[in-house]
Amino acid sequence: TITDDDIDVILERGAAKTRELTDKIQKAEKGDLLDFRLDAGISAQTFEGVDYSDKELRTQLRLLAADSMGKRERKAPPIDYNPIIAPKKSMIVNNQKIKLPKSLRLPRMEDHHFYNRERLLELGKLEFETYATLKQLGQLPSREFIDKSSTLLTPEFAQEKLDLLEEGFGNWTRSMYYAFVKAAAKYGRDDIASISAEMDVPENAVSAYSNAFWKYGSTELKKDEWERVQANVEKGEQKILKKRKLSALLEKFVNTFENPRQQMTFANKGTTHFCLEQDRALLTSVNNIGYGNWDAVREELRSDETLRFQHSVQGMNCDMIGKRCDYRMRQMEKELESRVKRLTREKPAGVTAAETAIKAIKEMEAWEHEAMQMQLRGEHPPPIKELSEEAQEIMEERLRERQPFIDRIREIEIQVRDCKVLAEETRKAIMRGDQYVNYSNITLKAGGPHTMGNNNTAIEKDIAIEAKINPLILRVPECGECKHCLDKSLRKLCVKRLEKRTQQLKIASTTPVSLSKLTSRSTPTKIGKKASVGGLKNGSSTVKSPKSVVKKAQAPKKPPRPSIGENNRGNPLGNKKMAVPDELIPELCRRISPLGTCERMKLINQFVKDHPVTSIRQVTIKFSQVTTKVPPACIPPPEKKSGRSFNFFLRPKFYRMIPEEDRPNNWARYTNEDEVLWDEEVKSKSKDGNVKRVSKSKDLIDDCASKASETSMDVSQMSAVASFATNGEESGIEEPVKKKKKSKTKEKTKEKTKKKKSKRAQ
Repeated sequence: TITDDDIDVILERGAAKTRELTDKIQKAEKGDLLDFRLDAGISAQTFEGVDYSDKELRTQLRLLAADSMGKRERKAPPIDYNPIIAPKKSMIVNNQKIKLPKSLRLPRMEDHHFYNRERLLELGKLEFETYATLKQLGQLPSREFIDKSSTLLTPEFAQEKLDLLEEGFGNWTRSMYYAFVKAAAKYGRDDIASISAEMDVPENAVSAYSNAFWKYGSTELKKDEWERVQANVEKGEQKILKKRKLSALLEKFVNTFENPRQQMTFANKGTTHFCLEQDRALLTSVNNIGYGNWDAVREELRSDETLRFQHSVQGMNCDMIGKRCDYRMRQMEKELESRVKRLTREKPAGVTAAETAIKAIKEMEAWEHEAMQMQLRGEHPPPIKELSEEAQEIMEERLRERQPFIDRIREIEIQVRDCKVLAEETRKAIMRGDQYVNYSNITLKAGGPHTMGNNNTAIEKDIAIEAKINPLILRVPECGECKHCLDKSLRKLCVKRLEKRTQQLKIASTTPVSLSKLTSRSTPTKIGKKASVGGLKNGSSTVKSPKSVVKKAQAPKKPPRPSIGENNRGNPLGNKKMAVPDELIPELCRRISPLGTCERMKLINQFVKDHPVTSIRQVTIKFSQVTTKVPPACIPPPEKKSGRSFNFFLRPKFYRMIPEEDRPNNWARYTNEDEVLWDEEVKSKSKDGNVKRVSKSKDLIDDCASKASETSMDVSQMSAVASFATNGEESGIEEPVKKKKKSKTKEKTKEKTKKKKSKRAQ
């Protein structure tokens, strides 16, 4: 038992222990445990020996801090966005405040209204100045007229202002703008019908605003706002594309089964709390209603009789349904890919080749259709490299085979065009009354100037020109009013396109065309039944000796006729009585030039080729008349060339016929001197002709007198012969042609033939 003394001893021992612990705590200075303080008596508001818990000290510090802060500075407003431009009501002109009527003020122009604000502000300022000027002069019209016309500008500026105000969308509020952006992000920028239904706005108004928004939004809206709106719309469009892709994938997968609710299976069984029956019902419902309509899918699953007592399905929310559907769709995509690989692996080679060929044919048909449409619009066809290897190879072969037919059609067009031009030139020559009209150039036979014969580079140049200008012509839109557009049975170009074609042909005739592509173009060779291959002919085994081949190769070619083909030298009937037309003489003088030429025949041939109405003989005669071998004093002496060549210089008399910039210095003085010399030469030639004519007549009279002595010729006959001798040439009577004496050789041959006949008769 414990007595009272024992209790007292225990209490004293406890009290001593308590005092000992208290002394230890005070010595360690660890705070007062009874007040739950562990800061060892240090105040939290004491810093560097200063006690900030004093209220008066804090007040003084607050006053000092207020004095040291200085004056408050406001930040300038940002200037990197388009501010809202409010209508200007008044203006100070000549220290007088003038208020503009309400009908003349510009509307409130915000950034989402898409006004042309710069131009409208210029017109508004001009109208304000006009109003102020009229008011100061006392010529201001009545208020009714101002309210009715709504402008004081000139008719042109007034119409421009009205058009600019109609282009904007002042009736669109900020809330309508936000609704449009939200609907565009939800349905895509191209689904105008859905956006219109979402906003409850007419479709034509939404379409016009959408065009202006995507055209001017990057410049009119704030940069941050435009980037945010564009990102939201693109994000929404990506969701729409994903939705369409998944819907197509689900439809393809479900259609592989005749009864999806009973036969649909998956390669992956999935999680344990979902059974196959639930997945079948879920995917069938999503395929019927549409991907993304989770509320409707949820109601259909809840009302399904087979799933009435499956609480896991009845308690599913929209998020769970969407996640489960996405999971199963990922599994479907993998399963469809594995099916395609398995079918490809197990497919026979013949079927694979047939499918590849069908695919190539479809690609070629699509490419040809697109190329035809683009070429009809005057654009270049799409690149052929986009096709597969098989389709690309076949298409290249088709294009190579098609090119000769295209060139032939263009050649026919060129032939018709050139023959029309030649016929018009011939008609003009006939109407002018030319001395000779050459009809031999109107020909389309092989080797002629209008065919591809003999490697005619002229027709190749024309084909290249046709290929170049055809796209430019097709880019011109049809008028739809001319008879060629209204009557499609005519199969002729529109009048506007014909004008463009004529213009381009004129430009191309003066522009040089490079024929490097034409010469490098490979033309397909036609092989007939009698073609020789590898030195064999008609399948025979005989081979020609190399000597005969060399002889055949070295056989000289027949030179082409000078009047046909590329080497046309003009009219072949140059001995006919023709003259160089007066309108072509200046061109001939220009080609000769005052400095002269040492290539006389080359110049004459080229001139005749360019002007077929002339002949080489007559151009040569005219050339000798207008040139001289002696260089005139007004031109610098020519350089001496080696050999026997010499220059022909244009006579100063013909300097008036050449361009003014080509005439030498002091040409007028030398021209006058040469004209005097020319007249003297003409007179001397006429005198020489008369002397020859008189001497000829005297000889004729002497012959007649000698014959009269032998025969009986009276005086009247003698006078007739004399008159013929003096006036025969002038009157146009031809001279009696003297018969030529038979040669001795002909007489000998006749004697021999007579002797032979007599011998045969004997």
